Amino acid sequence: MVRKRGGFTLIELLVVIAIIAILIGLLVPAVQKVREAAARTQCGNNIKQWLLACHNAHDQNGKLPPALAQYGGNQTPPLNNFGVGTFHLLPYIEQDNLYKSSLGPVPQLGSPSVYFPGNNQVYSQPVKTFVCPSDPSAGGNGTVTVGGVTWGVSCYAFNALVFSKDNGINYTNPPTPTGTSYKPDGAARIPADFTDGISNTMLVAEKYAQCSFPGNPWGVGGSYWAYSALSSPVLPAPMNPPRPVYPGFEISFFAPVAPQTIGPASKFQVQPAPFLTNCDPFRASTAHTGGMQVGMADGSVRSLAPSISANTWWFACTPSGGEVLGTDWSS
Repeated sequence: MVRKRGGFTLIELLVVIAIIAILIGLLVPAVQKVREAAARTQCGNNIKQWLLACHNAHDQNGKLPPALAQYGGNQTPPLNNFGVGTFHLLPYIEQDNLYKSSLGPVPQLGSPSVYFPGNNQVYSQPVKTFVCPSDPSAGGNGTVTVGGVTWGVSCYAFNALVFSKDNGINYTNPPTPTGTSYKPDGAARIPADFTDGISNTMLVAEKYAQCSFPGNPWGVGGSYWAYSALSSPVLPAPMNPPRPVYPGFEISFFAPVAPQTIGPASKFQVQPAPFLTNCDPFRASTAHTGGMQVGMADGSVRSLAPSISANTWWFACTPSGGEVLGTDWSS
């Protein structure tokens, strides 16, 4: 007698497929949460490396790096080096070889040979410590190409109220002009220039590598770690003209055209999307749903909830405003 082979009926097959689909549906969010937790941890580690580099640089030079200037010597020509704060941090994050490869002539700076990220296309190099794996605008490999020029990105930014020191503003709420010009040459000292307390003042925060919004007259902004433009003297291409792709936040230089750059209105964005049409390049921004990760001047890393008040954010940005942080700072 011939026996028939058993098999699945159509209904049984559909049930099995449905069960598999449900299991996948349960598994995918769990995998995504694990990935985000790992990325968030990596991001926090990067910020910690920033803080260690800032303190090591301060210990060696007696001051923090500038937002944009020479660092470690006389501020007048002939210059030994010139760049943004992130450039000056390179030797302190095990990127000394990259820093040394930037040596070359920059006639605009009045020096026959200077360490400058515009030399030898140093600006195009990715730096792992500057890249957050969660930032969707970071280009995948830590570089982006805009207008035919490749830039190494930074998913983090320094607090320009500290790295610039003389910001041309009073730390009021809202901030008011002092009548003096913006000076990015920095030279802030720990703890002397942090009368609000080093545990109450941010040094670094997250910022999208690429960022723009409709009607933005500056075009694509964000954070390129080596971008070092000056309005005078005009630096050689591609470091010209000035535009909001500095690896900094609270840059009062941009306040006349973008008032939300400073003050309570500068509170960070959470997952602005799409990043090229719904993102403010003048403000800090985070890719993490849980909120903004920041590095404090005392070397600690904090996570700020999306619900933190705009005033508390601003008070934590000012190094010497005399404010008291809100109760939501400690929550």
